[in-house]
Amino acid sequence: MSTHKQIPKKIRIKVWEKYNHHCAYCGCELEYKDMQVDHIDSVYVHCDYKKKKTLDEINEISNLMPSCRQCNFYKSTCSIEDFRKRLSVVLMRNLQKTFQYKLALKHGLIVENTKPLVFYFEKQENKRNE
Repeated sequence: MSTHKQIPKKIRIKVWEKYNHHCAYCGCELEYKDMQVDHIDSVYVHCDYKKKKTLDEINEISNLMPSCRQCNFYKSTCSIEDFRKRLSVVLMRNLQKTFQYKLALKHGLIVENTKPLVFYFEKQENKRNE
């Protein structure tokens, strides 16, 4: 069993500031105390299980993203592309099967978005590149 080093506060602050105090995935505003630090390349998959990277490599700022609890939980150990697929395909299929979803859609309470899922951090990087 591996033990993971806690990410130092100065690094956590840099991660929180990376996308101006927003979740890198959904874009919601984050209070510092509520932010979770997500590893783009998962510690478990890339450090513990596959041994592709050292713990120092996995904790580099370029591999860390500010995340809300919901996004971090649902992303789990997924890659960015697997997380995107998990949200836009798997989650949507599961939601669409429910009576509540069908009723809300029927009454116009929700509208389906068929556009490709673009994460907040991707939108921010696109703005910087324009």
